[in-house]
Amino acid sequence: MNFETKLTTEFGLGQQLNLAPQLLQWLKLLQLPTADLCTLVRQEMETNPSLEDEDSDGGDETDADAEPVIAETDFAAEPTSFDDKDIGEKFEMLGEWDNDWQKESGPSSQPASSDDEEKRQFMMDSISARTTLVEHLLGQLTVSTMAQEDRPLAELLIGSLDERGYLATPPAELAAAAGIPVEKLEAVLSVVQTFTPAGIGARDLRECLLLQIPDAKSLDATVVRDYLEALGRGQTAEIADVIGVTEEELLEARDRIVQMNPAPGRNFTDEQTRYITPDVILRKADGDYVVELNEPHLPRLRISAHCRRMLESNTLSAEDIAYLRKKIRAASFLIQGIRQRQETMKKVTREILFHQREFFETTAGALMPLTMARVAQTIGVHETTVSRAVSNKFIETPRGVFEMKFFFQAGYQCDDGSALIPAAVKELITNLINNENPGRPLTDLQLVDELKKKGLHIARRTMAKYREELGIPSSKERLSCKRSASVALAKAQAIFSPTPVAAPQPLKIAINA
Repeated sequence: MNFETKLTTEFGLGQQLNLAPQLLQWLKLLQLPTADLCTLVRQEMETNPSLEDEDSDGGDETDADAEPVIAETDFAAEPTSFDDKDIGEKFEMLGEWDNDWQKESGPSSQPASSDDEEKRQFMMDSISARTTLVEHLLGQLTVSTMAQEDRPLAELLIGSLDERGYLATPPAELAAAAGIPVEKLEAVLSVVQTFTPAGIGARDLRECLLLQIPDAKSLDATVVRDYLEALGRGQTAEIADVIGVTEEELLEARDRIVQMNPAPGRNFTDEQTRYITPDVILRKADGDYVVELNEPHLPRLRISAHCRRMLESNTLSAEDIAYLRKKIRAASFLIQGIRQRQETMKKVTREILFHQREFFETTAGALMPLTMARVAQTIGVHETTVSRAVSNKFIETPRGVFEMKFFFQAGYQCDDGSALIPAAVKELITNLINNENPGRPLTDLQLVDELKKKGLHIARRTMAKYREELGIPSSKERLSCKRSASVALAKAQAIFSPTPVAAPQPLKIAINA
């Protein structure tokens, strides 16, 4: 057997973005919410002995001979100040101090005893975990009377359910993957659908609701099976007329249907309550607005003055000098990054206040169109920087707490120079439809023309999209609904209104000449 080794050289042209560690850290700090930033700072303080909180007790720093704390303006220059050759042999004391710090705050190196290990294991075993949907269904499968050969198919179906408890994958695809007839799989599915919670294993909303109705011949089942869409449109009178029941009976059935669970699997999701802490506070004082960062739990960082004194000891080795330089530079980058983050957050908030002042002034104030690109151009940063600055951030205002992204919405330019956000456009569409002629509903194209008369230009597909988001049927559906309502009203009048009596005709008398 012959082995041959060849060396080849290939040339290619490509682009690669390399970011400095400082820039990566700055972007990370900018994107973090305040609560996560506080956690990160605490972790850094635990691992970096050159970082300390200005509000913490300095111990021996209260001496009269102690050097003052490093000024904020010295942070940027701090890393380069350790490159001087004349401080090369000064740092043995810092090494001893760091060892003491690790002994006091670091984890113990002593092996845990058997008793300690048993206590730890007991605590871990005592942590309660919420039962998942799969575990809940598999538990019912274990005690069910299903044939043994069908249990793997049931496990396949249970594992294919989504978070709602629906079987999102068609049974035909699952049957093909398992190599069995689809009828066999559907027979097993019918058994799984008898498990609790009711409605599990459904393939759509209609089937999910039907599985929650015990009597398949009841009024509830008839409405869900044949008239679910019409019920969603509120056509209760028409449905009652077709089925042959009173509208009161139908409304009672609707109330029972509304109480059903459209997504039974979500009862088993481990969703935790999310508590919102505003990152920025916008309050009004002396007739003007003040922008404040909500950072009461964020430590006020500084470089340890104790480290500065270590520089003058002239006792550290070259290895200790390198270690100290690395830690202090990391601390300086963190402090600078936090300061830059604070300045960027304030600048972005001031721009939001400038453009959305009408919204903050009154409860009826409307939002104005505003883009991140416009704010970025004003404050002199990239658009992605603004995006990171408002990502997952919240602002507390006199009108309530809002996500900062809420204030950024693209707008439509009007002929008079003004602009409208999508919410305002939807309000105009709603008003036009509410005031239309019921006998001749406006089509999407006619709605576009009506807005064009008002100086607003939007596309027909955009009109259709906004109308659907508002839950408004098309012009044909609205006309059909109006006609059905008219027919039902005419029938009701014919039943309950008395027959009109003809008015008496005047007598005609012929006079012969």
